[in-house]
Amino acid sequence: MVKTCKIAVFIAVATLAASLIVACSKSDQQASGAAMCHLPLFVQQQGDKYLIKQGDLTMEVNPAVGGRISSLKHGRHELLITQELTNSMLWGSILWSSPQSEWGWPPVEVLDHKPYRVSVEDNQLVLASEIDPKTGYQFVKSHRVSNTRSDVFVITYSIYNHSDKAKAVAPWELTRVPTSGIVFYPSGERQQESGIFYPMEIQKIGDISWFLYDDKKIRDDHHKLMTDSREGWLAYTDRGYLLVKEFADVPAELIALNEGEIELFTDAHKTYLELQQQGSMTMLQPGEHLDWEVTWHVKKLPSDISVSVGSEELVNYVRYLLTDH
Repeated sequence: MVKTCKIAVFIAVATLAASLIVACSKSDQQASGAAMCHLPLFVQQQGDKYLIKQGDLTMEVNPAVGGRISSLKHGRHELLITQELTNSMLWGSILWSSPQSEWGWPPVEVLDHKPYRVSVEDNQLVLASEIDPKTGYQFVKSHRVSNTRSDVFVITYSIYNHSDKAKAVAPWELTRVPTSGIVFYPSGERQQESGIFYPMEIQKIGDISWFLYDDKKIRDDHHKLMTDSREGWLAYTDRGYLLVKEFADVPAELIALNEGEIELFTDAHKTYLELQQQGSMTMLQPGEHLDWEVTWHVKKLPSDISVSVGSEELVNYVRYLLTDH
């Protein structure tokens, strides 16, 4: 009787454990805000948000609001425009589909600011939108950290075509930062365009293009830049901190029509500056998807590096950073 009882208890406990594992797995697929287990070691849940930790860095993602990156901190220093600083949805870092002419304005609710489902796959924090009924797109954002670097976040963006027709689309990341600092990137061959907005004042020095935010030069309207680039990076520095977004360089012929591989935008109210880059235009058949990887490098700059428009030290530091893997 004792042996039989022990066996029965063991079976009951094993069955309960198995059921908990299944329940936990199912909970991983639930909408944002649900309690999750088996999170990667670099992820912490904080209410309905998730904190991705890497060294001194913290990236916060918010599944409840478009699965967007809602904060990026080096120590206590915030690099992004956060929700608390605005009364609109124009904050944080998001994914759009390009060309914009397919959906116009405002952004597609399902993809831009409706809730995303959360799961864990291959030791990555994965956020998935619902399918947008207008475009047929579904966005999936997979977050991980570098195994060898303490200053790197890696995001894989996936766009799925759930419509019944082939669609040409490019991924488009927009990151909103404070209206100060310097933006720089390797110059391409294409002339800059501004569409229906005022142009941005860009200085080309050697093989690098520079934009210094000066609110005295921002007119009472929006300003925009659309152009191509080389080398596959876009950098921003402000108050001694550096953000570099690294991505696959796009051949000029694969840039979406009336768009740019590199785009900058600042609003008339001087509330945010957008750092934007787009991936290659891809033809997706029904049921197909594309993957696009973007790596964020975040650093506190060494005090001996000159931070100014045209600084060769700053450019060399970025190029070294991107090859030091």
